[in-house]
Amino acid sequence: MVYDAPRGASGGDFSLEPLEIVEPVALDGRAVPSRRWIWEGWIPVGAVTALYGDGGTGKSLLAQQLMTACATGAMFLGESVDHCRVLGVFCEDDGDELHRRQASIVDRMCLSFADLGDMRWISRVGSENLLATFTADGRCVPTPFFSQILNAAKACGARLVVVDTAADTFAGNENIRPQVRQFIALLTRLAREIDGAVVLLAHPSQTGKTSGSGDGGSTAWSNSVRSRLYLKRPEPAGGDAPDPDLRSLSRLKANYAATGVDLALRYESGAFIPDLEASGAGGGHGSSRQREAEEAFMAGMNELLAKNLRCNVHKGQANYAPRALREKTTICGRFSEEDLMGAMNRLIKAGRVQSVEEGPASRRRSFLQVVAPDLPGV
Repeated sequence: MVYDAPRGASGGDFSLEPLEIVEPVALDGRAVPSRRWIWEGWIPVGAVTALYGDGGTGKSLLAQQLMTACATGAMFLGESVDHCRVLGVFCEDDGDELHRRQASIVDRMCLSFADLGDMRWISRVGSENLLATFTADGRCVPTPFFSQILNAAKACGARLVVVDTAADTFAGNENIRPQVRQFIALLTRLAREIDGAVVLLAHPSQTGKTSGSGDGGSTAWSNSVRSRLYLKRPEPAGGDAPDPDLRSLSRLKANYAATGVDLALRYESGAFIPDLEASGAGGGHGSSRQREAEEAFMAGMNELLAKNLRCNVHKGQANYAPRALREKTTICGRFSEEDLMGAMNRLIKAGRVQSVEEGPASRRRSFLQVVAPDLPGV
């Protein structure tokens, strides 16, 4: 139901958009829409995700690697991401640097530049990069550059836009909460208009670095985005010398998924890869919740086998393993689909579970198979 504002009701010269009031009774019997992701649990569709990282930690590299995985359908840090077109807006790196970085990424991912037909980037070093300005009364006004980015994303069909960085594109005062919130709302509009997501790169404040929260100078940034990630160098234990190639990617805020999830990464040959030794994938060194999910996944696989049922890694199919285990086994019901997906990915990386194929070339089918029935130490 739509209600128009009566003339003069706004109390000012600017007009109000009609209100679209939802009557929940009208939803009776309708299918509940599923949550959509660019990267499940980490980057939701229709929203802004903030990726924080101190200078030199590699957040721009990580973002470019994410773009590469989405554009090619490749795995990202050992996990599946949405196969979609992407656009990167890089305000700190020139074209030559982006070229060098991309060469390392495709080499590490066993790809080539010929595979990057769904990828676009823009280098904006030395240019005016503000996406919005603010009037004297505090209202956010999109700049022509914002319109250019929106139109470019639509023209190339991008469903992921990376903006590097907030410092280059935000013209307001971060201590004025309404200005921060309006800026994030503007980027949310971009995400919704492309039916995709925006990843905004930013530097943490000194307080954010010291506390470990990794956020900016104003809580409005964290409160306004739907997901906030933090790439940092982990502190060495026991007085050991720090490993310069180790990183930790933490999911510190997630409106639609569990928080407190960490990925241990290692910089190797110009790109980031999962550090299985540091994360203890399948080896009992992860969080207790992850460990329990892995045990349940293995037990659930055996339960399906006893019922002569199979499952696979393909998310769009009815027998997608995390969903099938939740619905068709007794032991996995207490875990979310996201918990089981993470367990599946860790177990595959650890070699405990593998995806195999069978049948003639015209009708090949894949299914998951337990390599070793028991986890170490169980």
